[in-house]
Amino acid sequence: MKVLHILYELKYSGAEIMYVDAAPAFQDRGFELTVMGTAPNLGEYAPHFRNAGYGVVHKPYPKGLNVHKIKYYREFIQFLKKSNFDVIHIHVHEFMWTLAFCTWIAGKRPIYTFHSIFLSHSYSYLYHILKRWTAKNILGCRFQSISDSVCDHELTYYHNKTKKVYNWYGENRFFPAQEEEKQRIREEMNISAEALVLITIGICNEVKRHCDIIKALPYIMKEYPSLLYLHLGEGYTEDEEKELAVELGVNRNIRFCGNQTDVRKFLVASDIYLMTSKHEGISITTIEAMACGIPAILYDVPGLRDFNKTGENCCLIPEDYSVLAEKVIELHANPEVSARLSANARELVNNTYHMKKNVSEIIKLYTQ
Repeated sequence: MKVLHILYELKYSGAEIMYVDAAPAFQDRGFELTVMGTAPNLGEYAPHFRNAGYGVVHKPYPKGLNVHKIKYYREFIQFLKKSNFDVIHIHVHEFMWTLAFCTWIAGKRPIYTFHSIFLSHSYSYLYHILKRWTAKNILGCRFQSISDSVCDHELTYYHNKTKKVYNWYGENRFFPAQEEEKQRIREEMNISAEALVLITIGICNEVKRHCDIIKALPYIMKEYPSLLYLHLGEGYTEDEEKELAVELGVNRNIRFCGNQTDVRKFLVASDIYLMTSKHEGISITTIEAMACGIPAILYDVPGLRDFNKTGENCCLIPEDYSVLAEKVIELHANPEVSARLSANARELVNNTYHMKKNVSEIIKLYTQ
């Protein structure tokens, strides 16, 4: 079976990493895989797709309302027919309906994944309901959601029933530190053995709210002066975050590490993982941190509260940087609590976000 994944820019992020990790699991089941980038830039992660055995195609989607889009649709339909794809798996929300329509015209099977929680303005609410209903009931598009929060949101907000298939992580790449590995990695990274190390992983934008973490640092440093914050990721609010760090006098306690490929090394060097997002679909970096045995403090928001189903998998806190500071201090001062959360979190991700189990569910979506 031939599957085409349609994404925007191929970046080192969620869905891209997940489907590269899972390539052997699909290929072992006889799937031939292709990925198509629709952004102006193909993206730095394209070589990883090629190395995993994907065919890589770049077809930038035209902007605005113009005749170039009609040409694009016609050429895209011809491409689908000529390439003999069986399933077109769409991951781009903005283009969902039009690409599903082209897929339907080409006589192929469209699948769309809701990767996040999408809200609409009051004036466009019925329009978005109509798009979902027509895509599903007329174009035959099958809908998948990646988490409890996304599935529940689509059902309650848009009255749209989806097939829930959880995201997964690369278990061969993310696992707890071996004996003395943490100490060795800290030495390599020139991090003191006594330092309290916090870590975040993700794009810099208003949704992630990294500024909340930076605002919490002065309070934490009163208890732990050797604090170090490892900040992995880039984005349009990065300059603002750096300016805030200087203003608060904590810039020497932050390493802005940019995008990294060996994320596990940074996780293993850390003591506590933080995520302060306004909302998430489901956070793959949180799954990866938990798989590495790093205790997590998360804001109590949709997509993050999914990680605390039993109440003992992470620390869920109100959206307040002063509370964040207090919880970091409390958690680091209680290693037995930290160890219990880490063990429960690892059990959660191994049971819920296991690659082979969830790849099998995606395959059912393709074939049934």
